[in-house]
Amino acid sequence: MSSVFGASTIISTLVPLVVILGLLMAAAYVARRWRDGNLGARRTGQNAITIVATRPVGPGAALMIVEAEGQRFLVSSGRQGLTPIGALGGTTPPAFSSLLDTAQSPAPDA
Repeated sequence: MSSVFGASTIISTLVPLVVILGLLMAAAYVARRWRDGNLGARRTGQNAITIVATRPVGPGAALMIVEAEGQRFLVSSGRQGLTPIGALGGTTPPAFSSLLDTAQSPAPDA
């Protein structure tokens, strides 16, 4: 007498289960890509736009440093949308100590 739970019964139960789980995982992946807005889009090194830093400045408002094609931009984000403020230069600001020395040095007599 064969058992009710033979090998064929277990296989015939597991195969559809694995297929259904695979379809659920694929649907979750597509839904995540759709939600992020990059379904079918691939990021390349030169075409990527990344948010480098975000700083909240008030309720519903923030300043962001955005990098695109190797350049950085300062952007304001608020209830009215995004507002470009300007491009950020690649120069490093002077150290605070050098600014302090300049401010404390006596002015030349004219």
